[in-house]
Formats: sequence, structure tokens, C-alpha cells
Amino acid sequence: MRDSGVGFSPFGRLGFSSDGVNGSCGPFFFFGRWPLGSKKEWVALSRLVKAHGVRGEVRGVLLTDVLENFQGRLTIRWRREEDVRELEIEGIRPHGTLLLFKFKGVDDRGAAQELVGGTLEIPLDELVPLPPGEYYWYQLLGLKVYTEEGEFLGVLEEIMETAGHDVYVVRKEGQEILLPAIKEVVRAILLEEGRMVVHLLEGLR
Repeated sequence: MRDSGVGFSPFGRLGFSSDGVNGSCGPFFFFGRWPLGSKKEWVALSRLVKAHGVRGEVRGVLLTDVLENFQGRLTIRWRREEDVRELEIEGIRPHGTLLLFKFKGVDDRGAAQELVGGTLEIPLDELVPLPPGEYYWYQLLGLKVYTEEGEFLGVLEEIMETAGHDVYVVRKEGQEILLPAIKEVVRAILLEEGRMVVHLLEGLR
């Protein structure tokens, strides 16, 4: 998942986790921003949802549109709750809006079924860098949101995909504001300061 600072076009989603904690975001799951700690942090690129055929392939829902994060990878971490293992990648191919994964030693439907429900993750520091003005969702979740006048609106706790653009769900004290991720609304994203500055169009409050 990423968002573009130019036009704020809708993009995919990207989960985030740290050792001992697992999460992802988008229509399938939601998570808040996990605090960065001393342990290695991981991001989920796909969630395995169903065995495919009889030769060990498994279908994966994409949690990112940055497919370059898969390119050239020989191994990937599979995780389901406390069960973690490293898988060797034999092949990846598209299947509609999904991907089909083939892993070494997973050669029949039964073995593929055992992987269903897990996520495929890579270390956070191995993510493909995005162009200036584009962001992965995990970078935006947890930002404090302010108006141009300095009013605190709440924390960006969820991002929803729609046909036209993403929608940022900002919550404060049990109330929420839905902000379209468009340049007319989102004026500045200041990651180092942990905040976002927005312009409230009529009817958004």
C-alpha cells in the first residue's frame, strides 16, 4: 500500500508487524501503528487464502501494489500467529487480482493448505523505496491530524480503499472524521513530526 502526494491516487495496502506481533491493514484487516523497537520489524506483502490446484500452489491476496518487493527474492518469511518459518520461493505468477505462490517442498494440495491463513513478510528495511511524495500506508497510520489553523482533529487510525480515492479515518474521543485522500484536503504529510495537515472542505466535519 502506498499513497501519492500528487493527486493522492488510490494504491494498495501494506501490513506491518514486529517480532511477536502481527498485523496488516486495508479492507481485510486493520491495525494501528506499532511502536518501533529494538526487534526487527517486518511488513506483510501477501496473505495466503486458498490452496490452488494439486501441485502445491497457494493463492495470496496482495497487501501491497509495489510488486517490486517480490522481485529477486529467493526466500520469504511465512507467519501465522506464533508459527514462523522461512520459505524458499520457486515461483510467483498472477492469478486475476491474486498471486499464485509455489514454495520449495510444498508439492501437493495438502501441503499448500497448511500455509493458508499465514502472511508472507519481509524485513521493513528491505522495502523498495518510493518516489518523493508517495507513502506506504504503515507510514501514515498513527499520524496526528491537524487543520491548517492548528486544530487537532484526532489520529489517523484506518485507511479505506474506494473506487475513486482512499479515505482516511481520523478518530478522537469516540468521534471520527472521514477525510478523502485528495490534494484539496491533504495539505502536508510531515512524517518526522508525526503529523498531517488538512484543509476541511465543507461537509467533512
